[in-house]
Amino acid sequence: MTWKTISNESYHNEFTTYLSSTDIRRILRSPAHFRAPRAPATQAQEFGTLVHEAVLEPETWSACRRPSPKIDKRTKEGKALAEWQLGQERELGIKFVSEDIYEQVCKIAETVHTSLGSSGILTRGVAELSGFCELNDQPIRVRPDYMTDETIVDLKTTQDCRDFSKSAFNWGYDVQAALYCSAAKAIDGKERRFLWVVVEKEVPYGVQVYEASSEVLARGQSLYEKAIEVYKGCAALDYWPSYPASIQTLNLPKWLKE
Repeated sequence: MTWKTISNESYHNEFTTYLSSTDIRRILRSPAHFRAPRAPATQAQEFGTLVHEAVLEPETWSACRRPSPKIDKRTKEGKALAEWQLGQERELGIKFVSEDIYEQVCKIAETVHTSLGSSGILTRGVAELSGFCELNDQPIRVRPDYMTDETIVDLKTTQDCRDFSKSAFNWGYDVQAALYCSAAKAIDGKERRFLWVVVEKEVPYGVQVYEASSEVLARGQSLYEKAIEVYKGCAALDYWPSYPASIQTLNLPKWLKE
């Protein structure tokens, strides 16, 4: 049980026998979804990665990202610029981002730090530290966005902060929060609060901080423990089913009855 400072690529590619938060949530959808090949990152996910880097790893952002104008590869000048950028990426590790996205991400990062101010939420901690432990006799890996001795912070982008509570449960963020808190405690024995720093992707880039309640963490723990048991059973039989074959009843949701 340990914390490691390793690259994101190493975390995802070299420790595949350890279940991650994403793995757990895919198992909860169905074992078949867990076993299915991973889809390429969406534009929204790629944008989120840029925001994470600019907010949580500003030195890496400044060193490795550059704005790029629109390139017309049909022209001699465009081809030359594209070749030059490719050389910069190969030789120096510099990755180019369109000028509008680069400016947007920089403004989001500035707004997050200004909004949090002296709260200390993103100070005195470390970003992207990888943790490895066992929970319920199952190897688990976690990679908190940002962590101090008192808190685990997860940075999320959204269209509207007011809708975050709904999307949090739709995407299983309660499971992630509980897994991260449990894993961190297993590694170093420290109890931590779990915070989400949520920032909107459009002007004025509103920021809202949410904390996972004990009720949310208890629900998340129940779900990740269920997923671990499902995984163990499927692995023992090498059987990874999808959704139930039986017909499911569709009822009116509570919000439609009101």
